[in-house]
Amino acid sequence: MVGLYLAPPANTAVFEVDENPQIQALERTAPVLPMVLGTPERRSFDYVRHGTVDLFAALGAAIGRVIGKLSAQHRAVGFRDFLDEIDRQADPGLAVRVICDDLSARKAAVVHRRLLAHPRFRLHFTPAYSSWINQVRAVVRGAGTTLP
Repeated sequence: MVGLYLAPPANTAVFEVDENPQIQALERTAPVLPMVLGTPERRSFDYVRHGTVDLFAALGAAIGRVIGKLSAQHRAVGFRDFLDEIDRQADPGLAVRVICDDLSARKAAVVHRRLLAHPRFRLHFTPAYSSWINQVRAVVRGAGTTLP
């Protein structure tokens, strides 16, 4: 998988995918009071909660592209829809490799059917309890190169 990230095959777009689930949409109950001479900015401590959203993001580092999509719920259908969004935005002539974690939603039947219907897509799962970026950093450091 690290080799896929560092040296992707020809005619292939590689995307690293992750999500940030349950982002809260909050609104303060009173407007922020601006700074005035001798007084710091003031905000109310209470807020109104407007629900949550999930953010899916795909980073295509080699092609310099970020693809994002919001979903109302954290389910396999949302991930399938996100794969459709990647499909729309990726160059149609390229194979698409997706590096992602092994969340159960990625292995659901609805996602499996979508992958069978779109053979240019292939998922690569990171090992449980690991991060793909940690694997890349380990390989690059072993080669004597530094990453932040």
